[in-house]
Parts: sequence; C-alpha cells; structure tokens
Amino acid sequence: MNSIYLCPVCQSPLMVHQESKGLHCENKHHFDINEQGYWLFSQPKKPKADSRAVMRAKRYVLESGIYVPLAQSMAKVIAELPQIANAEALSQLDFDCGDGYFLRTLKGILAQLKPELTLTQTGICEAENAIFAAAKAEAGPTYIVSTLKRLPIADESFDLVTLIDKPLKGKELTRVLKQEGILLQVAAGPRHLWQIREFIYPDLSEKPLSENLPKELELLHSERLSLTASVSGEQAIALLEMTPYAWRANDKMRHQIQHTQFDRLEIDFVINVMTRK
Repeated sequence: MNSIYLCPVCQSPLMVHQESKGLHCENKHHFDINEQGYWLFSQPKKPKADSRAVMRAKRYVLESGIYVPLAQSMAKVIAELPQIANAEALSQLDFDCGDGYFLRTLKGILAQLKPELTLTQTGICEAENAIFAAAKAEAGPTYIVSTLKRLPIADESFDLVTLIDKPLKGKELTRVLKQEGILLQVAAGPRHLWQIREFIYPDLSEKPLSENLPKELELLHSERLSLTASVSGEQAIALLEMTPYAWRANDKMRHQIQHTQFDRLEIDFVINVMTRK
C-alpha cells in the first residue's frame, strides 16, 4: 500500500509494509517509526538545535497561553473557509512545527468549533529535540524529522498547510498542497514584540505590511491580530529566541531585556489564507 511519503534517499514513493507498518521503497530503503513515536528520515546536514534550556523556555512561554488568541483566530478562519465548511475530513501539515504547540492547540479548538470534522495532522521539523518533545506531549499527529528544503512528501498530499511565524520560501509547500487546498501563513506584523525590538534596534521604525506572495498562490483572506500581554524578562528572552533577529541581541541587550518587566508587550500577527491558482 502506497503512503504519501517519498524516500528521503532516492525520492521514490514509500510503501507501507503490512506486517511491520514500516515504510520502504522499490530501491529497498526502509524506515521504521522509532520507539519515541516519530519518523527519523535522513538529513544531509545536522541543523543547529536549541539547547535544553532554550527549549524549556520556549515551551514555558507557549504553554503560558500568550499565543492562545492567535490559535483561536487561526481555527476560526479555518472553520469558516468555504472549502472546509462541509468537509468531513481534513489533512494538515504544519511546516517547521517545533514542539507541536500549534498542532495540539489548533486540534483542540477545531474540535469545539467543528466536532464533526476528522483532522489528520502531520508535523515536520529539522530539529530532532523539538520533534521528540512534540511526540512526547501528544502521540496523535504524525511527526517527522527531515530536511525542509526538499520535503519527503508526495505532490498534492494535504488539504491544509500551516506556516506559523516562518518565511514563505520556495515551492515545496505549494507542491504538497492539494488543488484548491489552503495554505495558511501567520507572519509577524509590523509591531510584533515592539518593546523587545527597541532594545536591539535603536532607530526602530514601523514598516508597512507587504504581500510578497509566490505567483502560484492566490490570496483569499487576510486579517491582522494585535493584542498586548504582560511578560517577565525571562519570558521576553524566550520570545526573542523564537524570532529571526535573536542573533542581533548581544549579551548587554539580553541582560537588559531579561531584567525588564513588559506590562504591555505588543503581539502583532497577520494571518494570510492562500490557495493554489
């Protein structure tokens, strides 16, 4: 029986072995789910992994509920889409899923909004320590450790692809998206974590939103979510580590951020809903 996966060694279709439930291709490359509950596909290089302390800090911040309003907005947008309104089943891929927080949270909220919907989830990430934490937190989704540059997934495999606080690059996400499928991207808005960024950029100024979408995608809906949260300096450092500009913060800046209480930290996201043209 064929699966939706491609062999990460030779890119041939992977088939399910009926007895072992492992995956194998015609060139005799074989993969088994490991005892921790996730698939470990080969990688051309070992990505930089977060330390355990950073992983714990990120997990603490996410589980504190700061991003629950974002997950609620995402779930509401998904539930109200015409393509999904009458669907009985939905397959989702969360690209660069980290420890699976948004997979878990979205699943719970969608179960309340659309209890009749059967949601099948897959999370993929290069960092094995993050996937290990995701599989340990919830065994429901399929978790895969793999390179992200070339996904080990067949064309047109998913109804919904989510990309949360990551740049939309290349054509891989479009490739694995079904015709009339939905790509939901959450991008940082102009004022996201503004009070933290002020420590890093002395001449910080607000830049207008830009919609630089790939030509293969059509924008169906866009909305902005802006709110404030009270966070400690420790939480602020963890939030900083989740951004692409964390490397710009030197030791002095980090010390200042860590010893600041942020009573009204701005959380600013843009939710874009796209489909294949």
